Amino acid sequence: MDCSIIEKLKSNELEFCKNWSNKTIDLNDSFCVLSNRDLKGDYFLNRVILTNVIGVSNRDERKITSVVSKLKEISKQQVIDAYVHIDDNFSSFKSILEKNGLREIDKLAGLVNVVEDQKSFSLNEFEIQKPLSKEETYELLSFTDKLDDWLNVYSSAFGIDMAKRATIRAILQKENFRDSKFILYKQKSDYNRNRQNLKPIGCCLLFPTNEALGVYCLGTDQRYRNRGIASSIIDYAITYAKMNGFDFIGLQALHSDRIQGFYQRRHFKKVYTNTIYSLPCR
Repeated sequence: MDCSIIEKLKSNELEFCKNWSNKTIDLNDSFCVLSNRDLKGDYFLNRVILTNVIGVSNRDERKITSVVSKLKEISKQQVIDAYVHIDDNFSSFKSILEKNGLREIDKLAGLVNVVEDQKSFSLNEFEIQKPLSKEETYELLSFTDKLDDWLNVYSSAFGIDMAKRATIRAILQKENFRDSKFILYKQKSDYNRNRQNLKPIGCCLLFPTNEALGVYCLGTDQRYRNRGIASSIIDYAITYAKMNGFDFIGLQALHSDRIQGFYQRRHFKKVYTNTIYSLPCR
């Protein structure tokens, strides 16, 4: 895979996470901390990016230990949890980080799909349990629109606490998301066939930066899972990318979600893996 594509995907991921942060601590010689206390425990959005440390020799334990000490101090002063994301190409840092109190909690895979090579997906037997009717539509919303239906699906899909909805709404309706598109998938099912309106049951957010189109917040209402809805949304996202001049789309998958295989079956290729380490505040 072209290294420039990987860097564009990583940059897209970082910019997306920055937009969720309400506290950014940047030590140019060491690391950058992105944090939002209202989203405590989310180690995808809340993260620490090591900077100059990556250029240090893997054997320079003193330098790395010094950086971790600074991070511990800031974590304690600001009362924030620190989640350090390290590319697996630098996995030799692992023993040093663990020696200094960090522990591995998960892995994150970055995946890319070259849209010009993509074909529509066919549903397999594992994705059709209770087929929905053929009536379906996609709504393309912007950050200035009412996002109630989108937030309802997103909250159901990811088990979001209702208390966090106001925070999430405020974040997504910031100017930072002015170029983003919120996809809301609606379909008429046997359960609501007598209603005039289609039911919102799927969602995702398209986040464009630097020639890359990031796919985030891809989810399905918990009551309608395993019916091929996520595949349909990805198909739509690929069509959107083609129509708007993007060469590829990218997304991330946490190892703990056990969903990487789902994306790879849809022709996404894993191009990097980050190990996530936790440093709880004390």
